[in-house]
Amino acid sequence: MPHEKINPDTLVRPHGFAQVVVASGSRTVITSGQVGIDADGKLAGSDYRSQARRAAENVYAAVAAGGGTPADIVRLMIYVVDPTESRLNDLYQGLAEAAREAGAGRTAMTLIGVTGLSEPEWLLEIDATAILE
Repeated sequence: MPHEKINPDTLVRPHGFAQVVVASGSRTVITSGQVGIDADGKLAGSDYRSQARRAAENVYAAVAAGGGTPADIVRLMIYVVDPTESRLNDLYQGLAEAAREAGAGRTAMTLIGVTGLSEPEWLLEIDATAILE
């Protein structure tokens, strides 16, 4: 198994991610931060759900360009503007929708609240690390 996901009993049981991912492989794909815009620069929507879904789809496309699949992703970093509970719920819903469609599994993840991103209409940004065999 190239990626072992571990949730130790000594850590809180996670919802939607894995506490630890042990990965082995011969190629690493690291993406730049992806936001909720399409290839033409059009914003997916003004809400967290739409932008999260599109940003995740962009991450999966970036990993594919490096020769990987969503299943090869071992770590996500998510930067969120003003992460209130309702906004995070919307964000998680968008991520889950994109993951289901792409066949992505749970992985190690860190979410960081920020005051802003490069463009004021961007609500979140996601970057990923994938390990390929």
